[in-house]
Amino acid sequence: MKRKNLTAGSAVRRAAAAVGALLCALAVGALATTGTVGLGGGARDADPAVDGARAVPVAATETGLVCPTPAQLEQPDVGDDAFSAAPVATTTSLTAAVLDGADGEQPAVTTLDGEQEAELTGPLEQGADAAVLDGRLPGARVLRLTPGTATYAAATVASVTTEGDLRGLVAGPCVQPAVEHWLVGGSTSVGSSGRLVLQNPGRTAATVTLQAWGASGPVVLGSQSLVVVPPGEQVVTMLEAVAPDQSRLALHVTAEGGRVGAYVQHHRIEGLVPAGADLVVAGGAPSRTTAVSGVTSTGETVDDPHAPRLDVLTPGTRAGTARLVVLGPDGPVRLRGGEELPLEPGQVTTLPLGGLPAGSYTVVVDADVPVVAGAAVDRKGAAADDAVIDDDPYDRAWLAGQAVAGQTGAGQTGAGHGGTADGAVAVPEDVVYGVTLSGVPDERGPDEIEDATGSTEVTLRGVGRDGEVAWTHPVDVPAGQTVEVGWSELEELGDAVAVVAEQPADQPEVVWSVRLVQADDASLFSVLAPTPPLAADGDVRVRRVDAAG
Repeated sequence: MKRKNLTAGSAVRRAAAAVGALLCALAVGALATTGTVGLGGGARDADPAVDGARAVPVAATETGLVCPTPAQLEQPDVGDDAFSAAPVATTTSLTAAVLDGADGEQPAVTTLDGEQEAELTGPLEQGADAAVLDGRLPGARVLRLTPGTATYAAATVASVTTEGDLRGLVAGPCVQPAVEHWLVGGSTSVGSSGRLVLQNPGRTAATVTLQAWGASGPVVLGSQSLVVVPPGEQVVTMLEAVAPDQSRLALHVTAEGGRVGAYVQHHRIEGLVPAGADLVVAGGAPSRTTAVSGVTSTGETVDDPHAPRLDVLTPGTRAGTARLVVLGPDGPVRLRGGEELPLEPGQVTTLPLGGLPAGSYTVVVDADVPVVAGAAVDRKGAAADDAVIDDDPYDRAWLAGQAVAGQTGAGQTGAGHGGTADGAVAVPEDVVYGVTLSGVPDERGPDEIEDATGSTEVTLRGVGRDGEVAWTHPVDVPAGQTVEVGWSELEELGDAVAVVAEQPADQPEVVWSVRLVQADDASLFSVLAPTPPLAADGDVRVRRVDAAG
C-alpha cells in the first residue's frame, strides 16, 4: 500500500490559508460555532441563527496530537543490578487510530519540531473506516492530521517496566496542545518523584505559568513558576525540586505565545519496594460538577493505605462543600459519612474510598464552588523470586476528572446533554482491557439519586488493526449505575486497537473509561479517559459590525 504523507511545507501552507480565511471571518464579527458529526450518526444541532448573520463555511485545519515521551528515570545507575533503580529496560509503544478519514490524506507522525517524518517500527494500515498506527516509540512524537467531515483521533503511549522504581504500566493519551491544563495527582513526599513535562509542537516559543496547590494550600514556586518552552522542544521540571514534601498535588498550567502539552510522570517507592508509576494527565477545568470514572475496589478496608482515594481542589478564594455520589454496579453506594466533603480554598482535600465492595465505580462530585478532581487506585503485585526485599510491590493508576454537562446537584436540575460519552480510546498491544460506563442521573440530591430511572444505550465500536470496524456492541447503562464490559466479553467480540463510544443526546448522560491491564502481569495497569472528537469542517456564523465602534 502506497502511503500519502503530509510534508511540513504543505501542512504549513494549508494551515496558513485556513487561518487567513478564519481571520477574515473574525474581522466581520464571528458569532457562532460549528456542528460535529459522529461516526455513523447524524449532525449535532448548530447554534440558533443570529439576526443579520450568515453562515460561512470554514474548512478544518491541520491539527496535531502531542504524545507523552517514554517513561524514564532521572537517576544514575548504581552499577549493581540487585540495587539498581532501573534493572530492566522499559518498552514503549504508540498506538493510534484516526476514524472517518483525514480530509483525503493519511495522518503522519513527526518529531516534536515537525520538520521531519518520524517512522515507527510498526506499519500504518489504511482501512475503509480508519487509519491505524502501531509501533515502538523512541521519543517525543506528534500525530498530525486534518479532520474531515468527522474525525475521532485516539492515540495512546504505553511504557511497560517489570522491575525497579518505574515498575508499572505507564500510559497516557496523545492530546491536542492547549493554553490551559489542570493536573490533579502525584506527590513529592519522601519516596515520590514527579517529572512535569511541557511540550511545544508549535513554531513560536510558549511562556508557561505554573501554579501548584498541596494539602496545606498554595505552594510557592518563586522564579520556577515561569517556564519558557522553545518551539519544537520540551522542558522537564522535577517537581520535588520546586515543590518538595507535598503528599498531594494539583497543578494549573497556562501558556502564552503558543499551545503546549502537559503531563506529570509520577512514580513512588516504599523503602526499596516499587509502589507504582503512571502519568497524571489533564482533566476537566474547574466546574461545579465533575466525575471520575474507573475507580476499582478489591474490597480494601477503610484504613488500608492502598485503598482508592479521591483528591478535590477548589482553586478559588471561597470555601465550599462538595457532595459525593458513588455509582456502583448495583446503584449508588453510601460512603459512611463521606457524602459531604468540606472544601477549604486552595487546599487539596483527600477522601479515602476504602470500605467499598469489590467492583468498579464512578465518583460524581457536585460542589457549590468550582472544583477539579482526580483519583488514585493501587493494585498489588508479587515480589520476584530473586528480589532482595520480600515485600510485594504495587502499581498505581491516576484517574483524571471528566466534565459533566449537566450542572446539577442537591436541589438543582440538569442542564441538558451534548453527547458527553462520545469519544475514543486507543488500546496498546500486549494488554487486555475493560470498559467502565456509568449513567449519571440529572438529579442527584439525597432523595432523587435513590429513585433514578431511565437508561442510555451506548454503542461501542472496536477498530481492528486493519483499519476496519471489527465489531459493534450496544450496552444498556441504567441511570445511577456502573456497567463493566470486561476483557473476556470484549475478547469474544474481536481484537481492537481502539474503542469508540457514542450515546444519544436525549438520554441520561454517561461517563466512561478504559482500564488497561498488562497481559503477562495483571498487577500492572492504567486507566484512560476518552478523547473527544476533533473539530471538523463546518460553518461559522458571521455578521457585519461597525469597526469604528
